[in-house]
Amino acid sequence: MNHFLLLLLYTLGTSAVLADPNKEEARPSEQPRLSVDSKPSEEPNGQKSEPCSKGCSCIQDDYSLELNVYCSTRNFTQVPSDIPLSTRSLWLDGNLFTNLPAAAFEKLSNLEFLNLQSSLLVSLDGHVFRGLNSLAHLHLERNNIRSLPGIVFQGTPNLASLSLNNNQLSRIDDKLFAGLSHMWLLNLGWNSLSVLPETGFQDLHGLRELVLAGNRLAYLQPQLFQGLSELKELDLTGNYLKVIKANVFLKLPKLQKLYLAQNQIVTVAPRAFVGMKSLRWLDLSKNRLSVLHDETFLGLHSLHVLRLSNNSIGSLRPGTFRDLQYLEELCLCHNQIRALGVRVFEGLGHLEVLNLENNRLQEARMGTFMGLNHLAVIKLTGSCFHSLPDQVFKGLSKLHSIHLDRSCLTKVSAQSFGGLTGLRRLFLQHNNISVLERQSFVELQGLQQLDLRFNRLTSISSHTFYGLKNLDYLLLSGNLLRNLPAEALLPLQHLSWLDLSENRMEFILNATIYILPRLRYLNLKDNVLINLPASIPDTLDQLWLSGNNWKCDCSAKPFRDFILQKPQVVPLQVEMLGEGEEPHTLVTIYNNITCASPLSVFGLDLRNIGSEHFRDC
Repeated sequence: MNHFLLLLLYTLGTSAVLADPNKEEARPSEQPRLSVDSKPSEEPNGQKSEPCSKGCSCIQDDYSLELNVYCSTRNFTQVPSDIPLSTRSLWLDGNLFTNLPAAAFEKLSNLEFLNLQSSLLVSLDGHVFRGLNSLAHLHLERNNIRSLPGIVFQGTPNLASLSLNNNQLSRIDDKLFAGLSHMWLLNLGWNSLSVLPETGFQDLHGLRELVLAGNRLAYLQPQLFQGLSELKELDLTGNYLKVIKANVFLKLPKLQKLYLAQNQIVTVAPRAFVGMKSLRWLDLSKNRLSVLHDETFLGLHSLHVLRLSNNSIGSLRPGTFRDLQYLEELCLCHNQIRALGVRVFEGLGHLEVLNLENNRLQEARMGTFMGLNHLAVIKLTGSCFHSLPDQVFKGLSKLHSIHLDRSCLTKVSAQSFGGLTGLRRLFLQHNNISVLERQSFVELQGLQQLDLRFNRLTSISSHTFYGLKNLDYLLLSGNLLRNLPAEALLPLQHLSWLDLSENRMEFILNATIYILPRLRYLNLKDNVLINLPASIPDTLDQLWLSGNNWKCDCSAKPFRDFILQKPQVVPLQVEMLGEGEEPHTLVTIYNNITCASPLSVFGLDLRNIGSEHFRDC
């Protein structure tokens, strides 16, 4: 079990014996029954059990007979003296203790779990936990503790998890954790620690997870982590570290996750991570790195995720990542990389996700992405290419998503996406594309979604979408299109979603709609259309028409009859989840069919015009 399960138990109020993480737990065949009783009850041997502490609640597990006592948020200023001696788990969180005296729990020799978080604690007597030889899990987080006596945990030799996070600790005695060889979780995060004793962790031979995030650490001593041979996760996020020197992590052969984000790291020394043969996750984001040395990541043969976002990296050298042959995700977004040379990603044969967003990239060459045989997603949002080099993505046979939105593109050439037969999604929105060369997408036979919203397209030729036989979604809103020839859509026999909103469409032929046999969604909002469709295909599920200059004469009568019979196809309004700053807020989208002519019905919705208007039709 880990500390997340402890939190779950705390929330649910159930009882449990917290087992050693190395052992399998014995699970009962039936769900244990819980009983709550403030009065003495009969034990199996006929004796009466102890009464519950006054003001608290007691829950006994009928299967294991373990007693849990809940005294949370009772405004206690001292520990109750009548807590049953058989208590295994005790919740005292949210009280008003300020300090705890010596031997406050001495009689509770069976106690395995003790929660004292958020209790306004400022100080603890050095012998406060005396006699708690069975205690395995201790929560002291979210108090006001400034210092701890060096002997305070000597009475808890079997402690497995200790939470001291969110206090005001400024220093730690070098003997504070002496003898706690069974501990597997230690959380010291979000305190005011600026320095750690060099030998402070040397007795924690079984430690699996160490949290030091949110402190003021500016320096890591070479011997600090020696002895932590079982450590799997180390969190140093949000400190004041400036340099990562070599050999600091040398004695952590089983470490799998290392978090160094949100520091002030300017330099990572060459060979800094040598010896970390089990490391799978390394986060160096939100630092001040400007250069990656050739041997920065030497020896990280098991690394799967590397995050370097929000730094000041200006360039990448060939060979920088050559030892990361099993890397699956590389994030370099929000840096200052302007150009990508040839073979800069050499060695990343298993890479699946490459994120280069918001670097203002201006140059990439054919061969830049050579060797990325397993790459599935490449994110180049926020670049400034103007035009893509021909066949820049050549050889990326497993690529299924390309993000090139907001990338200053002005045209798409015939060879930009050559060879990408497996590509499924192509995002080109929010550029300045005015030209789509003939058969620009001809080799994208597997493409399912093409996003060309908010560009400068004025026309679509009959050959533009040639080859896109599996395209399902085509988004063209926010361009300058005046019409869309039916023949341009002829290759798109699989298309189900077409968005032409916010263009300058003056007319749309019925043939344009009927030529797409699988079309289910059509958006024509905010154009300058005048004539309503004469009829609607049976396959269409939703049609959006608001924001046009509809002519509501006799030619509109068939359409009016249709929308009155099937209002779900042309809904008056729909509630949808918002986008942008409030993505979880419901917003109402209106689909008014407002008449611009004749003058007698100007401003009315077609749905509200009475039959007498069409009497002479």
